[in-house]
Amino acid sequence: MGQCRSANAEDTQDFSEVERAIETLIRSFHQYSVEGGKETLTPSELQALVTQQLPHLMPSNYGLEEKIANLGSCTDSKLEFGSFWELIGEAARSVKLETPVRSS
Repeated sequence: MGQCRSANAEDTQDFSEVERAIETLIRSFHQYSVEGGKETLTPSELQALVTQQLPHLMPSNYGLEEKIANLGSCTDSKLEFGSFWELIGEAARSVKLETPVRSS
């Protein structure tokens, strides 16, 4: 397992794959949140993140594209991390696993 940092920088430990995936989502959000500040994404930042980081989910997930378009129609609109997390959840629901996951 890789080394990740928790909210407490001194509390470094081995994180599970799921914990590393969550950390990756958080890092990506902050990487793309330049104009809106580190706590929010502008519509253009969200579109860039989704286009570059979710290229295989976007073509089949028109609901997500519609939400981005609606966000962009509001002047000075910004997306907070909680709303971003919900959008990621919607994209994840569209994923169909070819092989069922086995319980450990």
